[in-house]
Amino acid sequence: MLGLERVPAGRGLFVANHAFGFWDLAFAVARISCASERPVFILGDHIWWRIPLVAALARRFGIVDGTPQNADDLLGRGELVLVLPGGLREAMKPRELRYRLLWGRRYGFVKAALRNRAPIVPLACIGGDELFDLIGDPFERGARWRLGLPIPRVDRLLPVPRQRRLTFVIGEPIEVAGRGSEEDPLALRSIRREVEGAIHELIEQELARRVGFDYGTEKGAAPSPELTPTPPDGASDEDA
Repeated sequence: MLGLERVPAGRGLFVANHAFGFWDLAFAVARISCASERPVFILGDHIWWRIPLVAALARRFGIVDGTPQNADDLLGRGELVLVLPGGLREAMKPRELRYRLLWGRRYGFVKAALRNRAPIVPLACIGGDELFDLIGDPFERGARWRLGLPIPRVDRLLPVPRQRRLTFVIGEPIEVAGRGSEEDPLALRSIRREVEGAIHELIEQELARRVGFDYGTEKGAAPSPELTPTPPDGASDEDA
């Protein structure tokens, strides 16, 4: 993992891209927690709290329901918090949208950062989107089968992940204090675009470095350690 020295000493809101499944980012959370000797709390998608067994497992792994209240409680205590704005929509995107951020109109994480004067820390995962080749629209499939949940489909008979090297990069924290209020749609859009741009840049740099292409990164930078596992009028009020 690159950029561990950028972990805030106090409160901080990590914002990351999301691949299928959660366990890819579990490596990053564990590494940050060990290096900082602090827990990292994950704001999970509301849908998991509809399933009792999944909800119980989520709590054991430090995942909490991604409500504004939970975000405020954790950041207010000075904790490190991780949010995945794309949620299931981004995690289950088809292979044609690999490494795209599908955040829709979600601005909740920006609002949480502004309310709590917490720096936003971009976190990029490279490799996670290549573990599976998902096809089609899982939400349309779930609606068609009337199950109330998205149904992902892979392009092979068995949903066995491919062997891919995972690289995690922590970007420079983005300070939000003094940049407006959560009621200011211009501030919300400006900050979110900055975060999106930072994550996309981290992803592009690592993809280029992976194939030996000089992306213009600093000369002499250490190679990335890798893990191989076997709207115009205003912003949306969606939760963090």
